[in-house]
Amino acid sequence: MIIEGIKIVDPFFTVENGWIQCSDKILSVGEFKGNAGSSPGEILMPGFVDTHVHGGTGQDFMDQKLDFEKLENHFFSMGVTSLLATTLTAPIDEIKNVVDSIRKRMTENPYTPFIGVHLEGPFVSLKHVGAQNGSYIAKGTMDNVKKLLIGDEDIVKIITMAIEECDENAIEYIISKGIVVSAGHSDASFEEFTTAHDMGVDHITHFCNAMTPLHHRHIGLIGAGLTFDDVYLEIIPDGIHLEDHMLSLILKFHPHERIIAITDAMRATGLSDGIYDLGGLTVKVENNSARLTDGTLAGSILEYNYGLKRLHDLGLTLNQISMVSSFNPLNVAKSSTPKGRILPGYDADFVLMNDDFSIRKVIKKGKIVYNID
Repeated sequence: MIIEGIKIVDPFFTVENGWIQCSDKILSVGEFKGNAGSSPGEILMPGFVDTHVHGGTGQDFMDQKLDFEKLENHFFSMGVTSLLATTLTAPIDEIKNVVDSIRKRMTENPYTPFIGVHLEGPFVSLKHVGAQNGSYIAKGTMDNVKKLLIGDEDIVKIITMAIEECDENAIEYIISKGIVVSAGHSDASFEEFTTAHDMGVDHITHFCNAMTPLHHRHIGLIGAGLTFDDVYLEIIPDGIHLEDHMLSLILKFHPHERIIAITDAMRATGLSDGIYDLGGLTVKVENNSARLTDGTLAGSILEYNYGLKRLHDLGLTLNQISMVSSFNPLNVAKSSTPKGRILPGYDADFVLMNDDFSIRKVIKKGKIVYNID
């Protein structure tokens, strides 16, 4: 496949009028000189990567049966070529069933966007439970952690945990398996996060949401995220989870190399307003937000590409957008094959879009998996 007359945007460079040749891998990338080639139209970027998403099109990854083809088409339509299926707080056996289901899909479909699983819970804090089901919270003991992970250490990429509710040896065990421990749904103090950071915890789930707030005498998890430059911060750029001024503050003071754009999207994404279920909890969707009956935010209905447009409108360059939407999340998710750059040898996973971030075409391993034309 050869695509030409495009603006190519990599996290680290831009080709204003370029071409790309690929099979399942990118074979070559070049730039037309002078007036050669057609006038650049669409923008080509590495495929987007959502490392925290619960579902869409009426489906949740916790459901017993999933229409994977419908889900995959949903993600491709937003330019998402890789993702971590994200679970909820539930009985450990139910969580492991989800992992088994995702593993099976990854085995049977070479073009699936699934590259692993993000376990959000069950080791979370009741004080910051958010839209998790508090009935199924478990302590982060070594026994519980091993029961959750045994046999699945290769496919579990991230575990969101209330670090103050977890044994230090359990956290060390998770990290020793190459799995990211992310502080979230947590009442941890700044000092408690500092201790965990010294152990290797360098990730915070949906930053600012469901955690100890920033106070001028007790700066909590939010203060920790802004203090440690090496910590990856998940951000939900829907204008609801993070007000635009707060989002701008994060983008101003935290290295872009350590920011990851996510959706935290739930089953109602792509559907109309109404009443939905999230882990046994009732969620009302209206005015572009999803909330429990008490008003607690319950994930989002954000479409990934339009979250990126919001970041662009707030001042991020296209290269920086590529950084937070592809390069950074893949550094965390540790794909088994090279992705996230527009370079020879990398997987031919990329998106073609207009400058308003509307998706025109999506290629996964050299195959066109979404095409609006």
